[in-house]
Amino acid sequence: MHRARVSPLRRVAPLVVALTLAGCGPRHAGGPRPRGAEAVSLQGEALFAPPMPTAPVVSADSALAASPDDPDRLLAAATARANAWRFRDAIAMYGRGAERWPNDARFLRFRGHRYITVRQFADAATDLDRAAQLDSTNFDVVYHQGLAHFLLGHFDRAAAIYLKCLGFSENEALRAREASGAYRKGYRSCMRMATNDDDRVSMTDWAWRALVRAGRRAEADRLLAPVREGMAISTNRSYYENLMMYKGLRTPSRCCRRPAPTRSDSRPAATRWDTTSWSAAIRRAPSRCSNAWWTARTGRGSA
Repeated sequence: MHRARVSPLRRVAPLVVALTLAGCGPRHAGGPRPRGAEAVSLQGEALFAPPMPTAPVVSADSALAASPDDPDRLLAAATARANAWRFRDAIAMYGRGAERWPNDARFLRFRGHRYITVRQFADAATDLDRAAQLDSTNFDVVYHQGLAHFLLGHFDRAAAIYLKCLGFSENEALRAREASGAYRKGYRSCMRMATNDDDRVSMTDWAWRALVRAGRRAEADRLLAPVREGMAISTNRSYYENLMMYKGLRTPSRCCRRPAPTRSDSRPAATRWDTTSWSAAIRRAPSRCSNAWWTARTGRGSA
C-alpha cells in the first residue's frame, strides 16, 4: 500500500522521535511535506498514517456537537484524532481550543506534544513554553517542554526545565497544596515524583542526558545518587535501566538484549536511544542498538 520510500507513521512517542536522530544530534524535519503526509522524517522521508478505526472520532464529534462550548469535549475530539494518527487534524483542533480558551494550558500542552510527533520542534517549544507559564507544576507539560528544547539542541535550557520540575518534588509547600486537593482530579504533578518512582526515573533520565549534552557531566552524575536497586518501577523500566547503566550498574549490551517492543509499545525506545546517546556522548563511539530497535519496530532499517 505504501511506496518503498514511504513509511507509515507509527504512534510516535517523544522518545521515538529522539530515536530517529540516531546519535547524530538534533535536526529539523527535512524537506516539504507531500500532500496527504502527516510529517516528514528527519531523514526526509514522507510519513503517512495507516488506516485506523473511525468510530472513536465519530463518537467524540457527536459528543462535541451536543455541547460545542465544552472545552473538555473539544479536547476529547482532538485527542481522538491524535489516537487515530490524524495528527494534523488534531493539531488544528487543539489550536481551536487554544484560541478560544487561551488560559487553558491543556490545549497548548497537547498541541505541543503533537508538534513533536510531526517533527515541528520549534513550534512545539513555543506552545509548551506558554503551557508551562500557565501550569508550571504539570509533569506532562514540563516533560514535553524539556524534550522539545532537547531536540532543538537547547541542552542547557532542557536541563533547567527538568531540574525545576525535580525541585518541585522536594517543595514541601507545593506538596502540601497538592495533598489538600487543590489540583483537579487526575492532575499529574511534578510533586508526585516525591512518592512515584516511575515519574522520577523518567524525568531524571532526561535531565541526566540534557546535562551531559550540555557538558555538565559532574552535575548530571549527582542526579544518580538516589537511583538504587529495588526501586518501585512498574511502567518506566527502560528509564530506570538507563539510569542504572549511567551509574555503572548495567552494561549497554544488557540493555540492548531486552525484548524489542511491539508497535503499540514505545517505552523501550528510551533505552535504544539512550544507549546510542550514552555511547556517543560518554564513550565517543557509535552504538547500533538504536538501529536494531527501529528495524524491529517498523520492519525496515533507519535511514
